[in-house]
Amino acid sequence: MNLFRKPAQPDDSVLARRQSIGNRLVVYLSPVNLAILASVALSYFIFGKVGLLLATADPGSAALWLPSGICLAAVLLRGNRVWPGIFVGAFLVAISSAGSILSSVGMALDSTFEALAGAYLVNRFAHGINAFYRPKDLLRFVLLAGVLSTALCAAIGVRLLYRGGFASWTDFLLAWSVWWVGDMLGTIIATPFLVLLLGRRRHSLGLAEQFELAILLNGLAVVCVLIFGPSTPAWVPRTGLIYLCAPFLVWSGLRFCPLEAAGTTLIVSGFALWGSLHGYGPYGGSTSTPILIGGYLAVTGATTLTIAAASAQQKRETEDVLAMYHILKEEKDGEINALQARVKTFQVELAKYGLHGKGRPTGGAKL
Repeated sequence: MNLFRKPAQPDDSVLARRQSIGNRLVVYLSPVNLAILASVALSYFIFGKVGLLLATADPGSAALWLPSGICLAAVLLRGNRVWPGIFVGAFLVAISSAGSILSSVGMALDSTFEALAGAYLVNRFAHGINAFYRPKDLLRFVLLAGVLSTALCAAIGVRLLYRGGFASWTDFLLAWSVWWVGDMLGTIIATPFLVLLLGRRRHSLGLAEQFELAILLNGLAVVCVLIFGPSTPAWVPRTGLIYLCAPFLVWSGLRFCPLEAAGTTLIVSGFALWGSLHGYGPYGGSTSTPILIGGYLAVTGATTLTIAAASAQQKRETEDVLAMYHILKEEKDGEINALQARVKTFQVELAKYGLHGKGRPTGGAKL
C-alpha cells in the first residue's frame, strides 16, 4: 500500500471547461453587463406596461409591442449575454398583469427565445448590425426577424395563454394575428432605429442638412395630424391624404442616412397608431384595425428603410470608386514624376558628356 500516492489530478478538459465557465460568469457579472441587464429589464417593463395600457379590452386592439424591437436590438448590439435582462423584464410584465407564475415564466421564455432567434437569423444571414446598409440584407432582416421569428413566437405565446385559461380557443387565429402584428411592428420600427442610433458612429449633419431635416419632420408631422388626428374640416379627404406620407419618407431615405429614415418611420408609426387606437383616421373604429394599420406600417417602414439602404449603398460605392480613383491618380502622378526625374537626369548626363543637342561627342576621334 502506497501511503504517499499523489491525489488524482483533474483532466485537462475538465480544467478547460471550468475555466470557460468562470470566464463566462465574469462576463455576465461584470458591472457593465449588470448595468446593461438592468437597463434592458427596465426598458422592457416600462414599454411593456405602456403597451398594455394603450391596448383596450378587445384583443384586436393592440397593434404595437415595442419590447420585441428593444430586445432584438439589445441582443444584436451586446450579444446573447443580455438574455437575463429580457427574461426578467418579460416576467415582471407578465406577473404584474394578473398572470400566474408558471404562465409568466413561459411568457418570459418565449420573449427571450424570440429575441435570441431573431438575432441569430440576422447575424447569420443579414450581416448583423450592418443589415440596414444594403437592400438585400434589409429585406432579409424584415423577412427573418420581422416576420418569421415573431410569427413563431406569437403562436407559442398565444398557446401559453390558452393553456393558462386566459383566453378562449375559438379566438386563437385572431389573438395570434394581433400578437404577431404587434411583435412584427415593434421589430421593424424600433430595432433599426435603436441599432443605428447606438451601434455605429453617425455622420454629423451640417447646418444646411439640419435645416432640411427640420423642414422634413415638421411637414411630416403636419401631414400625419391631418391624416390620423382628430376631426378636421370636411373638405380634407383623409383616405386620399394617407399617401402624402410617401414623399416625406422617400425624401428621408434618399437625402439622409438610414438612421434619419428609421426615425421618420418611427414618427409616422406613432401618429398612426395613436390616431387609430383612438378612432381617428382611415383605420380608426374598425374591428380589423391592428391588421390594417400593421400592414400599412410594415410596408411603409420596410419600403422606406429599403430606399435608405439602397441610397447608403450607392453613396458608399461612389465613395469607394472616388477613393480608388484618387489612389490610382496619385500612383500615376508618382510614376509620371519619377519618369520626368529620370528624363532630367538623363539630360544632365547627356549635357555632361557634351551630347545635349549634338549629334556626336565633342573632341571625338576623326574617322
